[in-house]
Amino acid sequence: MISLEVFINGENINLCKPDKDFALNSDWYNWFNDPKNTKFLEQGIKKNTREDQLKFFLSIKNRLLLIIQDKKTKKYVGVVSLSNINSEKRTCELAIVRDLKKNNLSTPLSSLEAISLLTEHAFEKMKIRIISAGQHIELEKWQNQMELAGYKIEGIHKDKFFKAGEESDSVSIACNFKDYMYLKKKRKKLWDSNEKMLKRYKKLLKVEKFSKKFKDFFEKEKKNYYKKIFEL
Repeated sequence: MISLEVFINGENINLCKPDKDFALNSDWYNWFNDPKNTKFLEQGIKKNTREDQLKFFLSIKNRLLLIIQDKKTKKYVGVVSLSNINSEKRTCELAIVRDLKKNNLSTPLSSLEAISLLTEHAFEKMKIRIISAGQHIELEKWQNQMELAGYKIEGIHKDKFFKAGEESDSVSIACNFKDYMYLKKKRKKLWDSNEKMLKRYKKLLKVEKFSKKFKDFFEKEKKNYYKKIFEL
């Protein structure tokens, strides 16, 4: 098994630095050939190869890209990144892709731990102000889970996601430094422990979701408002 340098050490997962050997000789490339992994991604239309993955790795600029390693199994189970890093505005964009075939994870919240660790790194080490992300509207459960790491819904983009001729809405979410500091003050660390996060997640499942209320309001009120405006 290819061994990567650990960049951020977590409780259940590590975030590791990929290298050329990993890009060319691991199954990283194949994560983007699985329809389950790419269902809500723009990737997946064109078959990805090891050579394509190496070219992508060598072309990386203005991006912090890390491989998620499950600490118990030692398997590499996904990738998480910060891209479009703007040092002047102190903003960046977050993305994560999990290899869903690898279900033998130490915790069901491995993806949440990954973004929590990277979010903390962005605010503490990179002095970022705002971390944003855009996601397919059907990823509602994941968007709700991300709320535990400080991410909030910012808006909905009609038909912005386009793949293989099909249009879908996308959702903008973001975490800002003020919300991060609020959570840090309460917990000491964004990811304080797997046990505490699991308890929060179970409570989260019982809460009426803001995302649903927002989407219902957005669809109804937007339609009614612009129907009036377009008749002027």
